[in-house]
Amino acid sequence: VRAAGVIVVASAGNDASTSPFYPAAYDGVVSVAATTIEKTRAPYSNGGATIDVAAPGGYNGTDLNGDGLADGVVSTIGDDSGTGISYAYAALMGTSMAAPHIAGVAALMKAIYPALSPDDFDSLLATGAITEDLGAAGRDNVFGHGLIDAQQAVIAALDLANANGAPTGPILTGSPSSLNF
Repeated sequence: VRAAGVIVVASAGNDASTSPFYPAAYDGVVSVAATTIEKTRAPYSNGGATIDVAAPGGYNGTDLNGDGLADGVVSTIGDDSGTGISYAYAALMGTSMAAPHIAGVAALMKAIYPALSPDDFDSLLATGAITEDLGAAGRDNVFGHGLIDAQQAVIAALDLANANGAPTGPILTGSPSSLNF
């Protein structure tokens, strides 16, 4: 799938272990660890030599922002235990909450620069161009290459598109008093 241009993203696991967790530990898969609201390692998050990047995974054991809700990642849920499906929101936690952040950022990047390859993405991770370095300087076994930074990733995709003569399309900007296309 990498040869077809697909960036494969997987959760690193929630066992607080450094043992490889599959499929995230396979070569060519972006392995995602989880952070808390304080940009620290989530206590359940796996780590180790196969971790590539970190993203918010939440931690429901705290309410550090004082909003009366657990510091998880707010997600939609559906309860189908009754006669229909009841939809709601819940604060969830896990590397399965973190991995979609990476997939979403990769999708944003591909929307700007459709030719973005998995190798391009890996290179941007390795150079720190799309992450905030956390933990030990450079790549480490807790955060990989760092905490994903969506703004930096979009800028990097724009830079790649401009360097390769690719059209970047319209840019939407907004402010409290106006919307500009």
